[in-house]
Amino acid sequence: MSDLPSLWERGNQCLHAQKPAEAVCFLTEIISVAPDDLYARMTLGLALGDAGHPGAAIQILGLLAERLVHQGYLLPAIAVIKHGLSRSPDEPRLVQLLHHLHIRGVRAKAGQLAVPPPLKVNRQPVQGATAASLLAMPLSDRLAQCARIGCELPPAGAAAMPQPMPLFCELDAQAFVETVKRLQYRRVPHGVKLLEEGAPGDSMMIIVSGHVSISKGQAVLCQIGPGAVLGEMALITHAPRTATATAATVVEYFELGREEVAQLSQYQPKVLQELVDYCRRRLLLNLLRTSPLFAQFDEESRSRLLEKFQTVSFSSGEEIIAQGNPGTGLFVMATGKAQVQIENEVGQTVVVGEINPGEVFGEISLLHNKPTTASVIAEGMVGALVLPVLEFRQVLHHYPQIHLYLQTLSADRLKASRDAVEDSGLVDPDDVVVL
Repeated sequence: MSDLPSLWERGNQCLHAQKPAEAVCFLTEIISVAPDDLYARMTLGLALGDAGHPGAAIQILGLLAERLVHQGYLLPAIAVIKHGLSRSPDEPRLVQLLHHLHIRGVRAKAGQLAVPPPLKVNRQPVQGATAASLLAMPLSDRLAQCARIGCELPPAGAAAMPQPMPLFCELDAQAFVETVKRLQYRRVPHGVKLLEEGAPGDSMMIIVSGHVSISKGQAVLCQIGPGAVLGEMALITHAPRTATATAATVVEYFELGREEVAQLSQYQPKVLQELVDYCRRRLLLNLLRTSPLFAQFDEESRSRLLEKFQTVSFSSGEEIIAQGNPGTGLFVMATGKAQVQIENEVGQTVVVGEINPGEVFGEISLLHNKPTTASVIAEGMVGALVLPVLEFRQVLHHYPQIHLYLQTLSADRLKASRDAVEDSGLVDPDDVVVL
């Protein structure tokens, strides 16, 4: 009985020592014993290419990607193709597979996907081999035998409906291919932090396989799996990470950084626009789930209401609302947080509150038709939605429940601001905070 951990250890030692012609022997024995180990098969294909058999590498990677697409695993299929393109950026078969994969993802999302024909089956199965027997062969015979075994996949089974392919389905075919070429593939063991709360953010991630635990402070919020997107708002708002993401299993993921997005946008401008639109939709969906403002509406009303909001971002220290000015709109905090500050008669600044994601602000000055008596200052990078004044008036007319909600919120905030002012002792208690 083969010892798989030992085979992996020997194979990895050979790969790290840049001896791919020896590594293929151990990898071939692994898939002889565990034919469903897709990662081992992919690694074998890459090692064969590095050992001087590029045709076998493309053949194995192509068959593996086709199998994954057939099984509905589009993101793992992209990972396989991405590895092949890293060796041969314009390989026609792999590029064609990407186009085919993209079509299936788009059609599946639209509910227009037909059942594909069965995959071809090799009627003469190839016998497996041991590393020892392969190492004893002449190099050309060894590589040929490893290639034959690598191309012999287990029976395919019925085709499956594709799993979600976030963001990629929003791009056209050419923009999708160019984006895939610039993705960074990562594979990390259990316990590795993908994102850390408070750290600067300059990339987004898409989970390919495995599960990731999301936590904030000491509290674990949830666990996410394949198809989940992480950190995308950092590309748009430059905001620090708002939570920590830790690998709960072995995790494969793609990473797309701000630099890669900038390169893409130079000759594929729609990539940047689609990314911005995608992030905005995600932002809105998060707010639908978390902000009390939208909780009282059905899904159709929420969508109509959200279309009236604009997306805005602010740098650390930037004024979102300026004390003494007329209200500019109704704001909903999306990412980051902000301080509510007032300046008293002797020029001292008093912090009287904090605004966190999901919270509404700016409503009091609009409802009472008064200038604001406090400033809202971004505390770090901030992303928000704003409903401009004219649209705000229209919304109050068409959605009376918003008017009632904001009036109640306004009354609560005015009382809280009076209490804060009285406690500070630095300004007149009659000078309530109006935002």
